[in-house]
Amino acid sequence: MQPFNPGGDVRSTEPDASQAPAEQWLIGDWLADSRLDELRRGDEIVKIEPRNMRLLAALAQRPGEVLTVDELLTEVWADLVVTQSSVYQAVSQLRQVLGDDASRPRYIATVPRKGYRLVAVVQPVRVPRAPVPAGPAAAAPVQPPAVSPAPQPAEVAARTSPPGPRRRGWLLGGGLTALAAAGGAVWWWPRAGQVPPDQVRLAVLPFKDTSAHKLEQPLAEGLAEQVIGALTTHGEVRVLSRATSFQFDSPDALQPLAEQRFVTHVLGGELTRSAQRVSLSLHLHGLPRLRLVWQQALEVEVADLSRLAVQVANQALQALGATPVARATPPAAPDAYELYLTGLQHQRSAQLPGILKAREYFQRAIDRDAGFAPAYVGQAATWIAQFHYGGGLSLRDMDARAQPLIDRALQLAPDLPLAQGLQGHLKANLSLHDEARRWLAPALQQSPSDVTLLGWMAKNEMDDGRPVAALPLLERAAQLSPLAVQVQHLLGLAATYAGRFDAAQAHYRRAMTLAPRHANGAWGLGLVGYARGQLGEAVQGYRKALVIDPRRDALWLQLGWLYLDLGLADEARHAFAQSESLAAHPAESRLGAARLQLADEAALRRTLEGLKLPASGARELEIETALLWVRLGDLSRARRLFEPAVGLMLSDPLPAWGNWDAFNGRHALIDAAAVWVALGESARAEPLLAQAEAFLKRYREQGNTWHTGPFLRARIEALRGRPQAAAALLEEAVNLGWRRAWTVPHDPALASVRELPRVVALQSQVRQQVEAQRRALIV
Repeated sequence: MQPFNPGGDVRSTEPDASQAPAEQWLIGDWLADSRLDELRRGDEIVKIEPRNMRLLAALAQRPGEVLTVDELLTEVWADLVVTQSSVYQAVSQLRQVLGDDASRPRYIATVPRKGYRLVAVVQPVRVPRAPVPAGPAAAAPVQPPAVSPAPQPAEVAARTSPPGPRRRGWLLGGGLTALAAAGGAVWWWPRAGQVPPDQVRLAVLPFKDTSAHKLEQPLAEGLAEQVIGALTTHGEVRVLSRATSFQFDSPDALQPLAEQRFVTHVLGGELTRSAQRVSLSLHLHGLPRLRLVWQQALEVEVADLSRLAVQVANQALQALGATPVARATPPAAPDAYELYLTGLQHQRSAQLPGILKAREYFQRAIDRDAGFAPAYVGQAATWIAQFHYGGGLSLRDMDARAQPLIDRALQLAPDLPLAQGLQGHLKANLSLHDEARRWLAPALQQSPSDVTLLGWMAKNEMDDGRPVAALPLLERAAQLSPLAVQVQHLLGLAATYAGRFDAAQAHYRRAMTLAPRHANGAWGLGLVGYARGQLGEAVQGYRKALVIDPRRDALWLQLGWLYLDLGLADEARHAFAQSESLAAHPAESRLGAARLQLADEAALRRTLEGLKLPASGARELEIETALLWVRLGDLSRARRLFEPAVGLMLSDPLPAWGNWDAFNGRHALIDAAAVWVALGESARAEPLLAQAEAFLKRYREQGNTWHTGPFLRARIEALRGRPQAAAALLEEAVNLGWRRAWTVPHDPALASVRELPRVVALQSQVRQQVEAQRRALIV
């Protein structure tokens, strides 16, 4: 995606500022900046796709004139073969960002059967540029940005590089031929290595398919991704992630990132494949002046295809004056390698159908070469992804399928960073956080620039209740992948857990700008609203997320609880029904909906009698159901359901509680203790309360700021017969944003405090707050 560049060849002498073509335009209410691909209006900044900015710039250069669809295709899509629908889609996206209406246009008007014209008032803005020194000398070293204690999305996080691997010999492998590049010479420029290796920030663009039949783009992109993977193992040079660099298709398109010091060099290439050989023409440019540092042509036999990525990485490192990297895995059969690359392409969709398709390709790769470790890693990752994307797998089912594949990969390649990292990621999913660190730490030491590993390590820290420890890891990931939406999601979640709500909102808004069609940005803003006690804000975030992706059963479930908090029974009923219809295991949705019947004991009884709980792996739901039977006064039913469930829960090595449950005000140990107290066996409740109390204390001391923390502690104090302490904690929870006071009259754990005057007054206070938020939401 190449942004519009009216200045022509960036290596030429810069024109005088008065003669330089405009790179910014005032268009109606908006300032359009083609250098940064941004639209600004007041304090509002919107990042748009570079191709859309080129389209807007083309219209802005000729305001009021009709540009035909063919003219726009020629000017904006000259480097691609696309249909007219690309123009229609880009115009639609621009209108959405600008707040325009096609039926009453204020910015872009459609001229039927002709094209489009810009009808808003346009004023070019010419910004004086600093003079560029003449001569072919390399650009000055780019220093890493300064540390910022609470970075905003536009700021650059400081990098604290972990210790790199020991230096290794350069392994070139076999079958490599250096071809004549530009008359038989490899081009080198004086002072090519002027930027020290530890200050190099390298972007690898997707290689372009220049084969005769144009059928090799998956191979070209997969090979570029493997080059990135090889470069992540370097101890000094930092390489941008695929999620960021693959959003660009030419070196000059990376100028905005170079200006922000995310990139100092860019590696591109063109791939040509014949029946027996693969040729790759490489070129390395220095930014921001787009100076060609090095170029070379390489050729390998197809049989040696799996060696090529490391060879390319080492050629580029040598051109940068850096030490080479070593090969981590033995070569693979060429057809297995290509099947693996195709599987990665499907896996990158981050959607369940693509994940399942990827699994097929990884299996075919294993069938072709049973000793190819990365294929086992890829297949194991699909099972973990299926669990997370609502594919109907339980945690145990996922573990049973993924673990043998990871074991096989580690048997074949014990030091493969991605295999070690995936093992750590799996252990983190199983709440084995210390064991996860033992796998993730050496993986990151081997691949310090791997954004995936940084994300897994950060997620493990968050799940272990250490959001403050996760933030530096994610800031490093954001520096390596400034356009990666998932990194922004994790930054937002860590900031939310830590109570840094302004920072969290900034990260989620950044995520929405980067990926407006991804639901997690809007969902994250909903989470922040929930965490702050702003329920209307929370509902709006969830609604927007579900407009984008209406099949997320977990989001419907969480929205149902928010509607319950707001006293919107019909809306809650609908949300729980939607969740139930989409969930592989709908019992949790039905239990949520059962709260609508707390004031109607007969209806609640019928619901519980008809409830079908999963046969295994849902002990916390069984305990929750037993607590509802206690609410109905049916202690015998509660005991029959509860005693086997709590015994199995306590004997299970996988805990039935964690930070996400606690953040949402749930804790299976406290529920179980409440049932024991109701059954008259308080002595059996105390060990559970002590364990829950230690959990909450540790998470609080590790920097988690949740309004549900004092609420859960209030339940503990009430069950221990300390009503005044419980009431004080409820007041603290309300001050932090807890709005679920409607549960107080129905929660058996709070039976001893619900009639206290200060608790009655507290419930009245919350009802008034909720009523005001409900009215604002309806309006």
